[in-house]
Amino acid sequence: MKKKRIIALFFVVIAFLTRFIPLKLPNIEFISSTISILILFFGLKITLPLILSIVLISDVILTGKLQSWELIVIFGWSAVILTQWHLRGKKLINTFLMQAIGTIAFYLVTNSLVFLAYSFYQRNFSGYITCLLAGIPFVRNQLIFNGIFSFVVYKTYQLFYDTENINIKLQEHGGEPQKPF
Repeated sequence: MKKKRIIALFFVVIAFLTRFIPLKLPNIEFISSTISILILFFGLKITLPLILSIVLISDVILTGKLQSWELIVIFGWSAVILTQWHLRGKKLINTFLMQAIGTIAFYLVTNSLVFLAYSFYQRNFSGYITCLLAGIPFVRNQLIFNGIFSFVVYKTYQLFYDTENINIKLQEHGGEPQKPF
């Protein structure tokens, strides 16, 4: 359990710190990957409040206050967490799907709520499509990088559990446990 916590803490710290790195490409973040590893290790009860806290605290530090759009972001990340919870699994395809469909859920929820809550776009179907199209460069970058990060999550999870399984088998046969790092 201690190894799980260390790995999870590492992902949480990286997710938090990457929110402060000024990047030229929009929507490159490590939060979706952190959601995946937390769900795989600890489940929904820990993941939901922890991720929403990371987002709120980092946004307050970045902007100096809670913004009016913060509720939209919270709904977006909640959609990612719930989507990933339903898609969780121990195979690479599950991890990839958790990231990809979670990213699309964030895009659809946040863009739809922006359309409904603000008057940036005309209040008709054409305005809604325009709102969705405006988010495509962001969702594209997020999909690409979350696809890459999903491999990191999968390998981390696989390394942890392969080491745990080897240790159990070794201990059953009188051998010494192996250290994963």
